[in-house]
This record gives sequence, structure tokens and C-alpha cells, in this order.
Amino acid sequence: MHTSPRGHDAAVSRPLTEGATDPSPLQLFGRACRLLLGHGTEFTDSVVDRIRTEVPYYADPVLAPPDLPQTVGAGVRHGLEVSLDPSRIVDVERYTRELGIQRAEQGRPLDEVLHAFRVAGSEVWSGIISAVERDGLGDMRQLVHVAEMVWKSNDRDAFLVADAYRQVAKGVASRHGERVRLILAALLESRSAPEFTRDAAAILDLPLGGRFAVAAVRATPPYGRVPDTVPEIHGVRILRHVCRQCDVLVAHLGGLPLDAFVSGLAAGPGLRIGISPVVQGLDGLARARDMAELALRTCLADGDVVRLDTCLPDGLLISRPDLSAELAHRVLRPLYDLEPADRDLLFDTLTVWMENGGSAVQSARRMFCHRNTVLNRLRRFEQITGLALSRPRDLVQLTLALDAHRLFGPAAALGGEFEWNPLPSP
Repeated sequence: MHTSPRGHDAAVSRPLTEGATDPSPLQLFGRACRLLLGHGTEFTDSVVDRIRTEVPYYADPVLAPPDLPQTVGAGVRHGLEVSLDPSRIVDVERYTRELGIQRAEQGRPLDEVLHAFRVAGSEVWSGIISAVERDGLGDMRQLVHVAEMVWKSNDRDAFLVADAYRQVAKGVASRHGERVRLILAALLESRSAPEFTRDAAAILDLPLGGRFAVAAVRATPPYGRVPDTVPEIHGVRILRHVCRQCDVLVAHLGGLPLDAFVSGLAAGPGLRIGISPVVQGLDGLARARDMAELALRTCLADGDVVRLDTCLPDGLLISRPDLSAELAHRVLRPLYDLEPADRDLLFDTLTVWMENGGSAVQSARRMFCHRNTVLNRLRRFEQITGLALSRPRDLVQLTLALDAHRLFGPAAALGGEFEWNPLPSP
């Protein structure tokens, strides 16, 4: 918006004698600037109107800065005054930097700020040309000799605005990012007060009562590495929280099913992922995180992506490993008195039989043996353990005991001390 070449001939700052003939280009330029200054707000109002006409952002009554007339007026005045007194260049530089800082703190888009800045400069230049022509200040063609210097000065001022804006914007973004991180951490840590949750929804730009799911992502040293960026899933907004144990991804599902989120997650080499069921509302994120981490603990190998809603029994067992080990010990301990090959054969038969819905025929086909062979092995298991596979309660105990054996290994069934830590230390 600054209209003066820095360091031009000081003659412009000297009063011009009325009726002087053939003024130099710089003298003519100075006359026009003095004349526009005398017009006061009338001229600056025309600059504001031009900005609102050519820059849609500033034409919007909601988006446009409410102080636009004041900032334009100050900018035009500084630019015209420095044309008469080059020593005022310091004021221009300070003003342009302050404008850049102000717009950055307000969150105005830099492209729109610079667009408005250049439109204002163009309107001031048009005003200078009109003043020379309308008031007969001299030969308008003489202004060609100062045009290049004027626009270089405008470009320089635009650079100062952008430079100040970017420096402040980095700090603003950093502070906002830290605020978002702390708020998200608080929501994931524990159930928060309703007032805090409402404020968090506004700051995070998330619906208070929306549908959410959480994924816990863990890398296995030394080769696993959690991606630095969140996955891009159409229709799903994802926020990332990094903590020592694992990375946490919070997904706003909108109206999409959980499958939309799950399908966009891939556990690459050295990665394991646990996913919570859908929860309703931001105040459910802490519970969703607990469930996601529980699902993560059921992952037994790298590359596993586990949804808790598809393995709730495993989640129950993992949540109380002491009770799970006790159950496995009570049900399966007698099998460990057998020869290893004999014991493994019974384990395999039980597993295949349960996977085939309790059908001895289907199990026999899977194991390439006769149906009676399967039935004999099942009866032998009943004799050793005292369980009856026809009793629902006994069958539930057996199912959970076998799952515990799968999750915790033989140590659980043997009743010895064991440490359950499927997730390697960071």
C-alpha cells in the first residue's frame, strides 16, 4: 500500500510553488500525494470499496476483519506521507509488519491479506493518476518515470507483511497445536466435566455427540516404526495423539460404519493395531481408548489388526490374566500329565471340533480320520478333565480355558508363575 520509492529525491518533500511549470516526475507525484491526503476519509473509503469489490473474502461480512476501514486508512495515510517525507519510511515498515502480525493472530488467510494489500496499492496508484489528470497538476505521462519505483516499493511492503505474518503464524500454529494435543490427551485420559467437553468440542471442531472409535498402534522394536502421519480415509476425520506406550488415533466416523475406519488401517512390518468399538460422544473417548488398548493386547503377532468387538472373550481374559490363568490351570492341567504328542493331539481335536460347531463328522474330514476316532478322543478328554462337553457351562469353561491357553501359553495351564506382556517394551 506504500506508494513511495524509498530514498527518492528529497525535493519532493519541499513545498511546491503554486503555478510552477513543468514539474519533474517526482514533484508531480508529490503534488498528487498531497492532494489525496487532503481528501481524508473520502479517498480511503474508495480504497476500501475497491478491496471489497475485488477480494471476495473481504466482501463477506462474517469473514472480513471488522477493522478494515481503519487499517486501510492508516496504510494509505502512511504511504502518502512517506512520499512527501522519505524519513517516514520507518513508520511504513513498522506499520506493514504490525499489519502482518495482526492478521496472522486473527487467523486471516495470508493469500487474501496479500490480495487486499495489492488491490489497495493499485487503487492508490489509480487515485494518483486521477488527481493529476482531474486537477491539472501536470503532464500525466510524467508519472511513467516513477511507476516502476512505486510498484517496487509496494512489492517490498507486501514482502514485509508476509514475512511478519509467517513468523507469527508459526508461533500461533505451535500454540494451537499444543492446545489441541493437551485437550485430546485429557479427553483420552479420563471422563471430563461436561463444561470441559463442550469447550473441547469447539476447539477440536468435533461434534459433542458424534460417533467415534479409537485405534491404538504399537511398534515392535527394533524394526517396527509407527507412521508420523495419520491415514487418509474418505469421510473419516482422524486426530493423532502420541504417548509413550503407543500412538492413539481418534476417528470421527460421522454416519459411516466402523468398517470404514478399520479398512483404512494397515499394520505393516513391526506394527500391531487394536481398535475399539464405536462410542457415542466425546465423553466416551477415554473408555474407547481403554478398549482399543485392550484389543491391542490381544495381538499376538506383528501385522495383527484386532477389533475388540470381534474378540470380546479374549478381551475379558486379557483384562484379568490372573483369573484367566487360574481357569486354564483348573481345566487343562490334567492334560499335561500326558505324553506331549498325546496331549497335542487332544488339543488339536478339541480346537477343530469347536471350530466346526461341535460336528464330529466335519472334524473327522478336517483331521483325515474316522468320525468315531474324533468321538473317542472327546470322551477321553471328558474322562481326564471331568468335564462334560454336552453341558453348556462346562463347554463355556473349556472354550475360555483354551483361549487363555492360546493367549498365555502352557505356563498358565501348568499353574507356574508367568509374566504376561505381549507388547514389547519401547
